[in-house]
Amino acid sequence: MRFALLTLATLLGTSALAAPPVAAQEAQILQMPTMQGGRIVFVHAGDLWTVPQTGGSAIRLTSGVGIESNPVLSPDGTRVAFAGEYDGNVDVFTVPIAGGVPVRLTWHPSSDVPVGWSEDGASVLFRSSRDRKVRTARLYTVAASGGVASDLPLPSAYEGAYAPGGRAIVYNRIAPAFGYGFRSFVSWGNYRGGTAGRLWLTDLDTLESREVPHGVEADFAPVYLGGKVYFLSGRDGPISIHAWDPASGAVSLVWRNDGPAIRSLATDGQSLIFDRLGQIYTLVPGGEPVRVPITVSGDMPDVRPRLLGVGDEVESVRPSPSGKRVVVEAHGEIVTVPAKYGAPRNLTHSPGSMERAPAWSPDGKAIAYFSDAGGQYALMVQDVGEDEDATPGKTRSIALDAGATYYFEPAWSPDAKKLVFHDNRDRLWLADLATGKASVILDTNTYGGFSASSYTAAFSPDSRWLVFPRSEPNHQHVLVLRSLATGSETVLTDPMVDAMNPAFDAEGKVLYYLASNNAGPVQAGIDMTSDLYSVTGSIYALPLLAKTPSPVAPRSDEEAGETDEKDEGGDASKDKKAKKDDAPATTAIDLAGLKSAAILARTVTLPLPPRGYRGLQAGLEGSLYWIENEALSMFGGPTGTLKRWDPEERKAEVLAEGVLDYELAAGGKKILLASLPEGAGEGGGAPQWTLVPADEKADGDDVESPALAAIQVMTDPKAEWEQMYREVWRLERAYFYDANFHGYDTRAAQAALQPLVDGLHSRSDLNYVFQEMLTGFSVGHLRGFGGAIPNADKVPGGLLGADYTQRSGRFCFSRIYGGSTLMPEVRSPLVQPGLAIATGDCLLAINGVAVDTSSGVQKWLEGTAGKPTRLRIGNAQGQGARTVTVVPVDDEFALRQLAWMEDSRAKVDELSGGKLAYVHVPDTAEGGFTYFNRSYFAQRDKLGAIIDERFNNGGQLADYIVEVMARKPLSYLAPRYGSVEVSPNAAIYGPKVMLANEQSGSGGDALPWMFKRMGLGTLVGKRTWGGLVGIGDVPVLMDGGRVTAPSVGLYNPNGSWDVENHGVAPDVEVEQDPKLVAQGHDPQLEAAVAIALQQLAENPPAPVPARPAYPVYPSRD
Repeated sequence: MRFALLTLATLLGTSALAAPPVAAQEAQILQMPTMQGGRIVFVHAGDLWTVPQTGGSAIRLTSGVGIESNPVLSPDGTRVAFAGEYDGNVDVFTVPIAGGVPVRLTWHPSSDVPVGWSEDGASVLFRSSRDRKVRTARLYTVAASGGVASDLPLPSAYEGAYAPGGRAIVYNRIAPAFGYGFRSFVSWGNYRGGTAGRLWLTDLDTLESREVPHGVEADFAPVYLGGKVYFLSGRDGPISIHAWDPASGAVSLVWRNDGPAIRSLATDGQSLIFDRLGQIYTLVPGGEPVRVPITVSGDMPDVRPRLLGVGDEVESVRPSPSGKRVVVEAHGEIVTVPAKYGAPRNLTHSPGSMERAPAWSPDGKAIAYFSDAGGQYALMVQDVGEDEDATPGKTRSIALDAGATYYFEPAWSPDAKKLVFHDNRDRLWLADLATGKASVILDTNTYGGFSASSYTAAFSPDSRWLVFPRSEPNHQHVLVLRSLATGSETVLTDPMVDAMNPAFDAEGKVLYYLASNNAGPVQAGIDMTSDLYSVTGSIYALPLLAKTPSPVAPRSDEEAGETDEKDEGGDASKDKKAKKDDAPATTAIDLAGLKSAAILARTVTLPLPPRGYRGLQAGLEGSLYWIENEALSMFGGPTGTLKRWDPEERKAEVLAEGVLDYELAAGGKKILLASLPEGAGEGGGAPQWTLVPADEKADGDDVESPALAAIQVMTDPKAEWEQMYREVWRLERAYFYDANFHGYDTRAAQAALQPLVDGLHSRSDLNYVFQEMLTGFSVGHLRGFGGAIPNADKVPGGLLGADYTQRSGRFCFSRIYGGSTLMPEVRSPLVQPGLAIATGDCLLAINGVAVDTSSGVQKWLEGTAGKPTRLRIGNAQGQGARTVTVVPVDDEFALRQLAWMEDSRAKVDELSGGKLAYVHVPDTAEGGFTYFNRSYFAQRDKLGAIIDERFNNGGQLADYIVEVMARKPLSYLAPRYGSVEVSPNAAIYGPKVMLANEQSGSGGDALPWMFKRMGLGTLVGKRTWGGLVGIGDVPVLMDGGRVTAPSVGLYNPNGSWDVENHGVAPDVEVEQDPKLVAQGHDPQLEAAVAIALQQLAENPPAPVPARPAYPVYPSRD
């Protein structure tokens, strides 16, 4: 749905609104209205509000710390079902329309969201992914008075409405491709891919289904009114209201919308109600919409300026030269924090602008950073003084690009007069503080969209030279030496090796760097083939003068004769030498020697084994520092070992383990370490920052931990929201792959939507604006999430990895998910040695509390995830009871998905009589790479294969998988004993059928696309999502929120854009019929097996050629 430029009155449905203070003003963002009994309930600023159907002053119904959303009024209008976050999880609650204490109906750790009521108001219809085995949701019901939830017999469903009588339901099978969830959203206007919602009407008794006629556009939000199904659809342009008559089967346009998209639709049985661009309208079919005039009054706490702790929003940490303080970017401010004693100091105090990437000068007198205070980002240099007084010092601004550009990793010259940094356009900049100007010194990098890149540059100790990496057409890097006096450049390394991370020794005599001669296969990390390889390298040393000896030259101890101090100049000589040492030695470089083959002769490697080295830095007296791993690989984990090179001992010593990153302070005596918090594992967690000595392994009192958690800044939410609104536009202009933005007039849209920002009352409503503004780009992978949205304290709900049945008022295990030999690390909490818990056993008590079926089993497991929990187990009558201790988990998805995969493999084995392999590829990242390798090659004895990439959520381009499947027999190997082997041996040579569906996307689009282009077999299922304009990292927003910026588009060898906003169509389309699925069938899988078996019968595998006669050679007598 492309944004059309509208007048302000059209956008808002009213006149422009006044700015805060907020008091009974015309609300601008009202969402998700529901109507019944003459009243409307809607969402505003993350709370529920109610107002008469005719409009007026709204009354707040809820005020929880988290978000209350998705209200649905009961048929009699007395109760509101809604999704609440009171206990840190999204669950179904009800509250009286007159107000009162919310009542919780669901307890599962998965999100439960109400979508309707039963006709008699006795139960609430809600969606949940609680039992998901794949990436989909289903519909459930729970009694309005509480109880155990039960599922509807539909394989997948996102939203729906009961038909009159309640024995049929019209519903969407899958979520629209452009959903909004307050904390996250997806923006995709004009969507036409395979995930476009389609509506189905299913009889809940017979499971016979009818599909609402549709095109390629999205149909969603169905409601019943007067025997017809009304719904939203983009089939006529912007999202408009349509109707389907089940009796005639005809679809008609009810009201054409020529403005911003309609976001929701509901009915009270008499008329329709919807919201569009923050305003609520009612519509009697056949008439025109009427805007409901609504005002809100309230304290709106999210708007209030306040002191806020932002220690969890730290984005950058750099040390001062002495290591006594660090400088931090947090919540868009530049703050210094003491290593041990003192308090944090905010240097910028700028809630209306964003400051990024600070770096402390080597002389300690200034801090450089980037700021958008003047519109576009500029380089700022702020004096801090010798003792860094709390009063901010003088700030200088150096202009950079006039357009939307982002800058990163500023590095100072040793004399504190220059800075080098890079930008998002792959350019390297040099700023000269003396002239106050910055210029691009490298704009010929050839990194491309997803190529490996390096920008780490190094100044010589005298600040007269700069060495930096430059990418070459072969995707490797060479090091370039630049004279800062003349601008002349010399290439120092051979492009046959990947060289980067230069570092001058303290005397300016030797240049050290890292280089690898086996990095080629991993330079394009977007290709899954790069996952196969690990990279190792060495540390190289290049003396800059021909006469300078190697730092690892052979040594020999010799006796030296005595010298007379007076002959050497005596005290006067010492004084002169001391003064000379105050200034860095001149870095002398033999340029002629560096331009010849002689450079190879003078380059040496340190006597260290090839390893995965990164982060090389040079310290005092010839010392070097780096982070080391066995090798560097795509899935190798983020941490390594920090080591120091001792030039006297000529060996490396360990300084710290488990290091994410580090920086040597300019003074050379302290190191700032970033490591994972204790117990976080390799999976993540915010880094833990410490300062340690640079010359020894730190422990105890030597370790100082800057109190980043103590950072507080005075926030002004309105000013911050305004800045972030500008920031998101800037991000898209800077990173979007099409400089014309698919024809979207971003300047006009920014101006038109500005009034919405002026009237915001909550950070979650800013996400609403983000979704609206980004819709006009009409592209996939465009989404956002996070931000400073209040969260309720999380109560960790526990799960046991099991399904239940009810017997004699007890929950009994009907299936226990035990895991698989393919993934032994994934198993149910109930499947542990010594527990002996079996199907049929029943839960009698949890932690000493008796369990019954008055509520869902999850209520009794509330608060147990990750904690030792005592279960009383017995039969349904309570006999044979015993107590066991288990540790519940907070998510069963991996267990259930693995069971689904194993069930599917067993079904294929059964249907094919053992002839076909089954391989599920859940994504094209680490999980898919691992699953494919574990299961494909273990079934190489099969005659054909079913490759199931349904629900594949993407990652890389899976070139590796299609290359493996394309293998052909090239030779046969005949041993003296044993069987003849074919080569390549790791292959399945028979027919291959791939399964894909509407929820195969991104890398899950590319895999079937490549499968078809290479002619590897038949594609079965449904058209895929259709998103192959990919994303990379972009800068974070001020408050930690994020949006993506699709930056790399895929086109085919014919020169045409491909797949985006269409998807990959199957060769054989197969629907997952609800009736067949309820009977235990998988129609798509069964069709794939039938096709593969037919192809196998038509083209049986060629037999292994008979071993030829052995050669007999004439004897030589």
